[in-house]
Amino acid sequence: MTEPYVTADSDIKQSSILRRYIDLPKLLDLLHFKSLYLRRADGFSDRLEGALFPALRASINRAYAEGTIPYDSDHFYRRARIGTYVSCWTIGAKDSMALWQLYGGVTYSIALTTTVDRLIRAARSWNRDVHLYRVKYVDHTRMKDYVIGRYSDVLQFKHEAYRHEKELRVVVPAQGPNWESNPINLRLSLPDLDKLVRSVVVAPESDQEFYEAVKMLCSKYGLHSPVRRSKLSLVPV
Repeated sequence: MTEPYVTADSDIKQSSILRRYIDLPKLLDLLHFKSLYLRRADGFSDRLEGALFPALRASINRAYAEGTIPYDSDHFYRRARIGTYVSCWTIGAKDSMALWQLYGGVTYSIALTTTVDRLIRAARSWNRDVHLYRVKYVDHTRMKDYVIGRYSDVLQFKHEAYRHEKELRVVVPAQGPNWESNPINLRLSLPDLDKLVRSVVVAPESDQEFYEAVKMLCSKYGLHSPVRRSKLSLVPV
């Protein structure tokens, strides 16, 4: 049996700051379970999540018809989605008002910050294969050049309409014999949250009560990383 591996795209700087925009229930989930929540790829709302390019679909079907591989493109698409878990992060330290609004609202939401190297260190403790992808934003109908080896490789692509997300993905394959029975969610242990979480940023239009509540909640669960307001809440003087 081969040892689990953790890899990252070569163009990702390990010092890069990442953000994860979440609502209050997701923060509570992180604090209570001390684990990173991942979603099975077919559980996302994006209809093109894990979609195959027409050229890739034709290539797989041709190889299947020739007897080179034992599956067709429909099977590949289904297995790629059901057999892969994803956690989504945004690359960059600066606030995005669009993402505040999308992932919880500008009043009662939070952004966790971390760095690529912190994520990698956490991933090494999971005893699983993990890959960090810098998402490539494409027009699926025009893709001709690509490298696809593993089922999970198709999860590095998203439609160009999502380019504003500047996403980095933590991708965890679950391609064992019982992949079709994978639960919709996966939690991976984070026994020391301070090693992952660099800071907790409170939404730009949150009031003082919400800010204090987030600070108290983090303190209660033993997260000592600083809690601060979004810079978008500050008025220049």
